[in-house]
Amino acid sequence: MFFPVMLNLQGKPVLFVGGGPETALKVERLVQAGAQVVLVSPFSHPELEKLAEQGSITWYRRGFLPSDLEGVWLCVAHPAGRWINALVAQAAQARRVWLNAVDDPAHCDFILPAVHRQGDLILAVSTSGAAPALGVRIKERLAGEYGPAYATYLELLRSFRPLVQQAYPHDFEARKAAWYRLVDSAALDLVMLGELERAKAAL
Repeated sequence: MFFPVMLNLQGKPVLFVGGGPETALKVERLVQAGAQVVLVSPFSHPELEKLAEQGSITWYRRGFLPSDLEGVWLCVAHPAGRWINALVAQAAQARRVWLNAVDDPAHCDFILPAVHRQGDLILAVSTSGAAPALGVRIKERLAGEYGPAYATYLELLRSFRPLVQQAYPHDFEARKAAWYRLVDSAALDLVMLGELERAKAAL
């Protein structure tokens, strides 16, 4: 049984033990999340050269050493040889570092879901490691329903946060009820029609 969370990786050191076929994609996503990524991989990853040149990642072009885990917040292992995961897992456990070993649930402290993003909206789907491909297909169906309008809608709702807090500074139940009135209004339909000013007026 997994406990779902959304991690704030902004400015946090994350070790990526690379070499697998999705190394570049997964490193890029960690960088986009604001993590300070340290990549350990002796293999060529052309897509990551620019990030290394810009200083967006630190890249040690060699194999994994247990000392690489010192001071990191979490670790993702996607090596060319899956047998390396056991070594990484042993070293991570000794240092109490959370580990995700890609496609190797036996060595995972956490797993990564299939994710659909529209601005601040994040839809994450997991099959608890049983069948990740099914999670991807479900995510694709959700992507068809929750399109770009939701990103705009959330930007609009975010602008109302201080107003709602100001209106109900000490009454949590009233504040919660106000938020449900906002999200149950006609504003989303108006955003989908491109009527942003009318949507704002409705809110």
